[in-house]
Amino acid sequence: MATWANGRLHANVGVVNQCGTCHTGSYLAAVGKPATPSHAGVSTCEGCHTSTSTWGGAKPDHATFNAATNCASCHNGAPTIGKSASHMPVGATNCSACHNTRTFRPSTWNHTQTVVTAQCATCHSGAYLPADGKPANHIPFAAVAGLGAANCDACHKGSLATWANGRLHANASIAAQCATCHSGAYLGAVGKPANATHATIGATPCESCHKSTANWQAATFAHTAANAVGTGTCDNCHNGSAAKGKSNTHVPITVAAAKCDACHRSQVAFATALTMSHTAVTGMACRQCHNGAYLSEGTQGALAKPNNHVPEAQLLNGATMDCNACHTATTSWGTTRMNHNGSMGNGAGWCKACHQSGANYAGGMEKKALNHEAKKGTVPTDCSMAGCHRPLGNKGAAYTKWD
Repeated sequence: MATWANGRLHANVGVVNQCGTCHTGSYLAAVGKPATPSHAGVSTCEGCHTSTSTWGGAKPDHATFNAATNCASCHNGAPTIGKSASHMPVGATNCSACHNTRTFRPSTWNHTQTVVTAQCATCHSGAYLPADGKPANHIPFAAVAGLGAANCDACHKGSLATWANGRLHANASIAAQCATCHSGAYLGAVGKPANATHATIGATPCESCHKSTANWQAATFAHTAANAVGTGTCDNCHNGSAAKGKSNTHVPITVAAAKCDACHRSQVAFATALTMSHTAVTGMACRQCHNGAYLSEGTQGALAKPNNHVPEAQLLNGATMDCNACHTATTSWGTTRMNHNGSMGNGAGWCKACHQSGANYAGGMEKKALNHEAKKGTVPTDCSMAGCHRPLGNKGAAYTKWD
């Protein structure tokens, strides 16, 4: 019994209530409640303090005082935990606007609890969690003329729920310096693709061809001297991959040496200054294009033979004939020299099919009645039966002249 100081009431007596009977501050060693706002008006210790060995770890009943609007009167870092040094700057906004009384985290921040217009960067600087700041690969908007040190909501206007709705071009007028952002190094700002078209432009600014900030496809390519009309380089890009190529209805080009600019003489539009160059497709059969399948191509289409065209099948082996057997010019169908292909009258190739009066085939051939000079008593069955017209008769030049 050397000292009274080793007395331990709670170690020897089960006390679970009536704490305030001793813990008033009037009795030796029985500390009373401190003079803090959280203890004002509270008389029952065990309502919050559930341990008889430590005051720490108390769970206050927030319903007993004005927790909804007066959190910071206690949560100020003195008696109870307050905002951390890394807490976002919310001004005089009360804690309960975001935090509930059961747990501080997670909070329920939704941007309606404090004014944020033109102040996003106050919190979204990267210094406060969980208010994320600009990522390292954010576009360098400060370098864009007219924006400077603009606040986040200068571009991010869609909603406060996501950054993804940020639209720079919808909110800032930018006509040059596209490559400042569109280099492929910045989030959301696509750079030029690795294709043949872009491989030839070097350091040419984006805006030299791309005139729209809403659509890359609305581009007018600025062709260099190396890609001028006549160089034959169009096909390097205009292959349907790097740049627009031939349409599905384009006339078939089977001659490898034929280049786009043999016919298309304008770099403004394919259909401008278009003149078909038959020289470029020498070696191709006329009927590959002039068959009725390509009527919409070019300035007037690849015209096909009319319905009343002379039937090639009427001529000897004529089914295999190509257009140029008779049509000797590529500028006009009317420049024609009829190729009878060695057809013999009166059976092998009936002359009357085309040259008899009333025949409705196109062309300038002479037409007569079969008996216009028939010998008396003769009933001709073809133009040559009177013994006049060659090849079976004796007048004119065979296949070209009647007399």
